[in-house]
Order: sequence, then C-alpha cells, then structure tokens
Amino acid sequence: MNERSDRRQTLLITQSDAALRAGVSLATWRRWEEDPDGVSAKTRSTCEQVLEDESSHSQALAKSAEAFERSWSSCHYLSPRQAYAIASVLDLWADGEIQDWLRAPTEPLHTISPFASFDRRVLFHVHENRAWVESVRERCYAVSDEIERGVLPFDREGAYMDELLVAASLSEAETMMNDMPDLFRQLEPRKDSGSEDDHTSGDDAWGSVSDAFDDRCRWDEWEVPIFRNHPFLPAFIAARHPFTWFDVVPPSGRG
Repeated sequence: MNERSDRRQTLLITQSDAALRAGVSLATWRRWEEDPDGVSAKTRSTCEQVLEDESSHSQALAKSAEAFERSWSSCHYLSPRQAYAIASVLDLWADGEIQDWLRAPTEPLHTISPFASFDRRVLFHVHENRAWVESVRERCYAVSDEIERGVLPFDREGAYMDELLVAASLSEAETMMNDMPDLFRQLEPRKDSGSEDDHTSGDDAWGSVSDAFDDRCRWDEWEVPIFRNHPFLPAFIAARHPFTWFDVVPPSGRG
C-alpha cells in the first residue's frame, strides 16, 4: 500500500476503472501505482490527473449531497435520495439528450427524454421548435437547482412546465436509484418509519411521492401529458398551447 493506492481506494475506484480512465493498460497503472518512476513522465502525469479529477468530482458530489441532506432530511414525503434522483434526472436531460438534440437534431424529438414520455399529441403542436426545446432545457436546470435548495415547483408560483418536468422525471428517478446505487452512496438511506404517528416515507416509496405531489400541485393537469390518450389532454391543449407552458400565470389549482 502507498499514497497513490490509498487515494484510489478512498475514491472507491478499482485499478481497472482507473486504468480505463487514464487510457493505459492495467499493468501500466499498477506499475505507476507501485513506482511512479517506473513509467514515462507523460504516463505519470496522466495517471495522477485521473485521481485529481476524481477527487474534485467526489468533493463536488459531497457538497451537493450535503445540500440535499440539509434541504430534505426533515421532509416526510420526499427523502434526500429521492430529491437528488429527481434533480439528477433533470440535469441529465439538460446536459445530455436535449443538448445533443439541439446540436444535431437527427432523431425525432419524440424519441428523446423527457419528450419520449409525453403524449405525442403535445408534440403535434410543437413541430420540433428549437426555441421551445431550449426553453425546456433551461427549466430543467432551474427546477433542479431549486430542488437542491429544498424548493419544489409545487411550493411557489411558476410555470406549468416546471410541474410537468417533475412528473416526467419520477419514473427515471426511481430507475436511477435502483440501477446506479453508487451515485447515492454519500446520502443517508431512509426507510419507511413504520409508525402510525410518523408518516415519513422511505427511499423506495415512490408511490407516496407521487401521491404527495398530487396533493401539493398547483396545476391539476400536472401529470396529464405523460399519460397516453388522457381524455383531458385535448381540452387542456386547446386552453393552453404548449408554447405558453413557460408563462407564469395563475394555475388551475389542484383537483
């Protein structure tokens, strides 16, 4: 054991993963880890940079995790991990599929997230309008930042799109928590209280999250576009064209 292997293990990286990130063979990584002078100066610099980059990333995650713990640990219907998952999905859409589509719209809009979860009748009215898509991207970032600070769209006046994005994120957020547990390791896990006096829900209680949001929504139609063939959708679109979903106007109220 030495300082380099200690740092790598502290960052929870295997030698194989580290070698892959450095673009060197596993044997080369092991040689560098055991004796930096046993590899070229360029390889030394590359391997060291992997640990430095990962350390910076881990520090950023820790800072973010601390913010979510502070904002959501006392919330009985949404755990810090669930809040982190929702915010992460929104950021992932904005940084990934939406941004990629805006750069090169080679795929139909209805095939990328979050639009793949929308009833296609919504997109009939959008016509793959790039300004509309960019506005969705901006709202993803804005809502994600607010969630980190402990604020949901249901807690303040805002655009209908903000509540819709949260509705669209729930399924992917649950999948992310199940498929990528390491992403949440810096956040304390939470289980259902199991008490009649304490209604705190655990990390797996996504149905309770949806129910709680339904009770708190400012727009009764907050989930309507993500249901296929919802009977209320045509009337809602007729009253509020998707181009207006970014406007801050009086909401319809919860049903």
